[in-house]
Amino acid sequence: MDFVKIASLSSRIEAETIGHALDQYDIPHQVKTDDAGGMLVPMFPGASIWVPSDKAQLAKKLLSCIEPGADAVQQAEDEPDSGQSTAG
Repeated sequence: MDFVKIASLSSRIEAETIGHALDQYDIPHQVKTDDAGGMLVPMFPGASIWVPSDKAQLAKKLLSCIEPGADAVQQAEDEPDSGQSTAG
């Protein structure tokens, strides 16, 4: 299953909260960070949300209803992503 990035957010907590909203719509997701499991938050804040490519449009539509998510969706579209990811 190919995952695509749909949002870049300022914190892991924000990404996890949005992830819970996606759960309500049965949209699988991954929250990715570069913070070594929370140990390097001061050095590498932020997180991104990835969903299966076939669910990306629905997930973006749902995120547009959330104030912080609306900006994050636009930011994710403007950023180059690092390619495909697999679940896990």
